[in-house]
Amino acid sequence: MNAPLPPPRMTTARKKPPPQRFPWFDQWRGARGPALRSLVATVREVLDKHEKAAGGRQRARRADDQGRHEIAVETVVANLAHSTVFNASDRWLAILTGNRTRGFTRYENAALGKPLRTLLGGLEALGLIEWRYSLRRGEASSLAPTERLSMMVQEAGATLADFGRLPHEEVISLSRKRKIGDWRESRIEREWIDYNDTPETNAMRDDMRRINAWLEQAAISFEDDGGEPVDVHDRVLRRLFVIHENDPLGQRFDLSGRLFGGFWQGLQRQRRTGIRIDGEPVATLDYSSMFARLAYASKRVQPPAGDLYAIPGLEDHRDAVKLGVNALLFDQHTRRQWPKTEEADQRLPSGWTLGRFRNALVERHPVIADCFGTGLGFNLMHVESEIMVKMLTSLVSESVTALPLHDGILVRRSHATNGRAAMESVSRDMTSYVLPVTCSM
Repeated sequence: MNAPLPPPRMTTARKKPPPQRFPWFDQWRGARGPALRSLVATVREVLDKHEKAAGGRQRARRADDQGRHEIAVETVVANLAHSTVFNASDRWLAILTGNRTRGFTRYENAALGKPLRTLLGGLEALGLIEWRYSLRRGEASSLAPTERLSMMVQEAGATLADFGRLPHEEVISLSRKRKIGDWRESRIEREWIDYNDTPETNAMRDDMRRINAWLEQAAISFEDDGGEPVDVHDRVLRRLFVIHENDPLGQRFDLSGRLFGGFWQGLQRQRRTGIRIDGEPVATLDYSSMFARLAYASKRVQPPAGDLYAIPGLEDHRDAVKLGVNALLFDQHTRRQWPKTEEADQRLPSGWTLGRFRNALVERHPVIADCFGTGLGFNLMHVESEIMVKMLTSLVSESVTALPLHDGILVRRSHATNGRAAMESVSRDMTSYVLPVTCSM
């Protein structure tokens, strides 16, 4: 008699661990202060000796190649030193080190090309970095300073004030979101457009560089509040324009254009009270109901008095009304459900549906009813950004430091009057209406 077959083995599929996520290597971070510049020079010297001793380089680099090499060393050392100074718990940085299939765009540091892996290999051989080269899809390679490099950073006396930005960093960006994949598996990716320069883009870049140059030398500090460390030298602002996925135009600069960057934008509202400009606490100046007012301005109609987000029956739910108004202005279709939000105060109260909200909104603002669902929001955001840039350059000419918050600014309290005057004047020039400004200390 044949022996009974053993029962089938039950196997359970092992789930792959999620890809590791680290802060990204900043390809435009450089050395500004003397302590960090000295450290970079030391590492370059050690690398040169290592190359000669290993016999990996038989002749000197050409002048252009040597320049790129020096920039690459500066960028890598500055990133790892910044991680040492700023990230006490986890010093790993994500970095792309694979083979390139195309040339460099205006957004990328051309010094970090093919020789980057050779450079990282040399630093690893010298015991200055740990390098994890990832072959896993969806997970970038990563770098971290070793204890030896961390000690060199400490001995050099490098502080956050030593870090700066490399020249030629692009501050005018253009992108679009595209759906990648098919119905089985798809994702949304941001594609950066390598646009052609025009007098318009050159003028916008000049404005941003003027603003950034002023912010770089400004006396900005932060009072320690016991929270996460704040890098007050992270001040570079960039304008981000967008084009729609199916836009027939190759490039355009009339959608969005908002200013991004600067440590203050990522701070929670309550922590911004710790910011000091010229040693003085800051005031927050905001345009009131800005997107709704810009929608009225697009119709060349003076909006009604009072808070435009005050809807009968929703007086105690202003944040929810603001979210709903902005969502309807940015929609390019008829919305079927309330925007997803984790904030309880941005949800409609019991008994309110999206349909009821839309009806109440149209009844409150019939003039702009046909603005909803047309995608007008990106054009309004462009007007907002133009107001912000012109207002910032105006304040720079008055030697007033202002930190932008999309639809508002932070200024030192003694400059609140100057800031309000500039905001009201520029808004009138741009829209033919004075956009009211609120101030909080």
